[in-house]
Amino acid sequence: MFGSRIYVTFITGTEDYVLKMTLQEMVHQAASLYSDRKAVCFDEYNDKPPVFYTYKEVVSLATELTVFLQNYCDHRGRFEIGLYCYPGINLPSWILGILQVPAAYSPLDPDAPPVLSNYFMKKCNLRYILVENDKINKFKISHAGWFYQSSFAIDDVGLTLFQINWNDVDVNLLLDGAEDKNGLSKAASNWETDYAADLDQLKSKTSQRGYTDVRQQRSLAYILHTSGTTGIPRIVRVPHKCIVPNILHLQSLFKISPHDMLFMASPLTFDPSVVELFVALTSGASLLIVPNPIKMMPLKLSAALFHRHRVTVLQATPTFLRRFGDQLIKSTVLSASTSLRVLALGGEAFPALNVLRSWKGRENKTHVFNLYGITEVSSWATCYRIPEEVLSSDIRLAAALQR
Repeated sequence: MFGSRIYVTFITGTEDYVLKMTLQEMVHQAASLYSDRKAVCFDEYNDKPPVFYTYKEVVSLATELTVFLQNYCDHRGRFEIGLYCYPGINLPSWILGILQVPAAYSPLDPDAPPVLSNYFMKKCNLRYILVENDKINKFKISHAGWFYQSSFAIDDVGLTLFQINWNDVDVNLLLDGAEDKNGLSKAASNWETDYAADLDQLKSKTSQRGYTDVRQQRSLAYILHTSGTTGIPRIVRVPHKCIVPNILHLQSLFKISPHDMLFMASPLTFDPSVVELFVALTSGASLLIVPNPIKMMPLKLSAALFHRHRVTVLQATPTFLRRFGDQLIKSTVLSASTSLRVLALGGEAFPALNVLRSWKGRENKTHVFNLYGITEVSSWATCYRIPEEVLSSDIRLAAALQR
């Protein structure tokens, strides 16, 4: 099986099977084939050497978390768990462990304004939040006074489970006082009826014992909120059946194999992180994670990605790519000797072709894709591979001669 690709083509007899798969089932499928291969690498790019987990180790840690959550949480009805952490070696196991309960994960950014996190947690009515152990004090200080909490340490997993009992706080008041471009109070606007993808619209089937039908319970994968740049942030609940076909399609489109290494460029609160994580770990490929500060250091980041670890697939926003600077992009990221096989740009306006041509080094063979879709839902509206001839040196020469 070494070298084979794990993705399912949409043909008669398999489509129904694919739509019923969950992200965790796809990871287990890959782990059963590539148990001893490196699944995750975390590199702080300092005096410490990189650390690795195999697929077997990722699943083992995830299972330990799952068992704890199943024993300590009341998971009747729709079940959602917050995850308050920074990127690290344990991150994929933590997410997988939540999904296996089964539950949906709701990422919380420790660096986000507390008022926004409080709004998100209250609006989602999160009853349980997993907090990275060395972020406990930050969590308590940032969110003191909004809710009552009790905690349970999870040995060997690096997390503490907080059980939340919300105070009698009107969620609309958390972000009150801000006005939109029309001068209207955001809290007074009719924002609650405009969710992009909200499973609240689905009526859960309840058994005679009062439990939510397990098929509904396990259908939700993750919960995010929009940025709020155009008004009150919207809560977006995404089911497995929405994201799984996208993961499978990008696996096929990018020709992902166990030889690939993907970089987790996006923050957890930005939906491309779901693609980066699961395109890698459902394919037998490896996922590279670095601390957030390294992402802001172009020289260190380029050395980590393209020299130390030889990343082959990078999905990012054009803004992220531009952090490297024109010279470093041409000399390293898109050079003739780069390890980068696929560059997928999305989330923002695609760079002009003349800019792309100036970035590409001579003889560079990286395939460049333009992705466009609905934010937070990870649903691509278009995906276009820029033809090689459009970016070739011959085109540049012809354009120069026409001036």
